[in-house]
Amino acid sequence: MDDGHILETQRMLRRRLFEGESAIRWRPARELAAQLLLYVDDPRMCWQLAAEWVRATLDADRADGGFGGFITPAGASIGYVVMAESQRPSMALPPVLGRCFDPTEPSIREVWRNACLTPVTDVSQQRTMSLSARRMLLALGTASKLALPVSDGERPVGLLCADWNRQAPRWHADPCNEMTVFARDTLGPVLGASMKLAREQRDLATEVRDQIESADALTAAEARVARLVAQGLSYKEVARELGRSLSTVDHQLRSIRQKLGVRSTSRLVHLLSERGDR
Repeated sequence: MDDGHILETQRMLRRRLFEGESAIRWRPARELAAQLLLYVDDPRMCWQLAAEWVRATLDADRADGGFGGFITPAGASIGYVVMAESQRPSMALPPVLGRCFDPTEPSIREVWRNACLTPVTDVSQQRTMSLSARRMLLALGTASKLALPVSDGERPVGLLCADWNRQAPRWHADPCNEMTVFARDTLGPVLGASMKLAREQRDLATEVRDQIESADALTAAEARVARLVAQGLSYKEVARELGRSLSTVDHQLRSIRQKLGVRSTSRLVHLLSERGDR
């Protein structure tokens, strides 16, 4: 992906979040937004920063976040996959990272119906939850929780959750009151843009990989060079591996970049590594 595209996305979000009448006023939110913009092309890092911020801001025992957790207007179920979690250092709860939660679960659907921060003071007695969901959360050490839908305007993006291992913890009114607006006006746009950039990057990586595999795009010799460089070998190591001179390898890489529309060797390596082609 062209770095200029990432910079333009950052500039667009910076204007939206920090300028004009709609600028973020809540200082903790402004500080997190500034951090998120630095990693807008890395969704996993964005979710990690958000989860850590939620855990610290709400003084939770565990916080998690990730894309999904909703049903699309067309009726497709998008599972909530935990991409990031943060735990209180002094209290280790069972990890939830990588777990997938069913968006048809009644309590999750309730979160989206409320469209705001949704409290559960006592998981064991929460009747909007299915019995299986209550049992699972209790097994994960969750006695109470707050769930926050993250959306970009009307478009759902994902969920952020904060858990406590005790019932009815003392929730501070000020951050809780700010959370819903923050998730809609700040987290949603940033994470939505991050997801879009990641999708474009995956598409480009697929295109580059397919081009490398195409005999019409690269010669057999160029394809061998591209694969070795993508594995992290230096020019010298590629030359030694293939028995070629450094000038020949350099010439072939310039040809590869030109054919594939990749501006630098590092970008070629990055795109292929995203596909696991190491």
